[in-house]
Amino acid sequence: MISKRDIIIFNDDWGRFPSTLQHVAKVLMENDNRLFWIGSLGLRQPKLNLTDIKRAIQKLLSIVKKKKPTENDSEKKPILIHPFVIPQHDFELIKKINSFFITREVKNVLAEHKAVKPILITASPVTDEIIGKLGESCSFYYGVDDYSSMEGAFKCILPSEKKIIEKVDGVFAVSKVLMESRKHKTETHFAPQGVNVNHFKKVDLDERVSSIKKPVVGFFGLITEWIDLELILACVKKYPEFTFLLIGKSTRDLSAFYDCKNFLYLGPIDYNLLPKYASVFDVGLIPFEVNPVTVASNPLKMLEYFSLGIPVVTTNLPEARNFSGLAYIADSREEFVDMVGDAVKDSSMEINNKRIEKAKEYSWEAITEKVFNTVLKLELEKSKTN
Repeated sequence: MISKRDIIIFNDDWGRFPSTLQHVAKVLMENDNRLFWIGSLGLRQPKLNLTDIKRAIQKLLSIVKKKKPTENDSEKKPILIHPFVIPQHDFELIKKINSFFITREVKNVLAEHKAVKPILITASPVTDEIIGKLGESCSFYYGVDDYSSMEGAFKCILPSEKKIIEKVDGVFAVSKVLMESRKHKTETHFAPQGVNVNHFKKVDLDERVSSIKKPVVGFFGLITEWIDLELILACVKKYPEFTFLLIGKSTRDLSAFYDCKNFLYLGPIDYNLLPKYASVFDVGLIPFEVNPVTVASNPLKMLEYFSLGIPVVTTNLPEARNFSGLAYIADSREEFVDMVGDAVKDSSMEINNKRIEKAKEYSWEAITEKVFNTVLKLELEKSKTN
């Protein structure tokens, strides 16, 4: 495993939700690497609504108030960098101004901490003008989503992403679809999603869910535009004897469920406490719309549900097919609804233990070690040619 290296990561805002690269970063820090983390640079047009206004205020506060870790902080955390960014990347001049300020801020922090030959990992598709300017020994693009297909995404994302792929020393992708569409001149490397098997295991229930009527069919995660709420509603109505439990921040209107007595929405739950709630699940759902965004994705929650030892019902996503013997994969809405009933009856200890064993094959430690063994190999090859 890589150790005692300086690593720069461009991704989402640290701690906002447990993303792929945040899991990878935690493993890296546990192995004595020093992480410089640059949060979200904005990937879509901001809207004049309460959610985006709150996000803008949070971003401004993070820039002004540079929070340092306290002595009582037991969890290892990266060095957080909050550069000034104008979220209007489609304007070429603004994009150049953003790149200038981001580069300057990151270089200042690297100099302050006497960083040595840092490795650069970016999952942000608007960093094309930053690659090669931070004194990095090598650079890599980490494809986790098809951001260009997301609602309100900046038009510049796809061309910027192509420029990044041309500049970097290697590309990783979490799905086969992203591997095909984000091809590097040498090779695009598959980096599947992982799971923290020690975190996602059955534990004593929180009192808020301890008396919920069984069986419980659940979902946890962001409830956003790619979640098929009509599909969930159809399940809720088909099985009034089941309890349907949703956990996570929602950007959607859930009023259609208000009259459903067998439906419960708890809102967002802290990641550290999530197993105390998810342990009540008898079945886990992945009710994703099938569209360009989700087809390119590789849902984290498949392995997290498996780690809990429960069956999973999912829409027909390409990466879900890798687990066809352990998950229920629906080709249609009707089949999805029927499969929920089948999954509830699937309480075999033998098959659930197989799900747990499958999750163990995808630990974040194993994924991180594989990715960074490739990184170090490519870094060495680059040093020999320079």
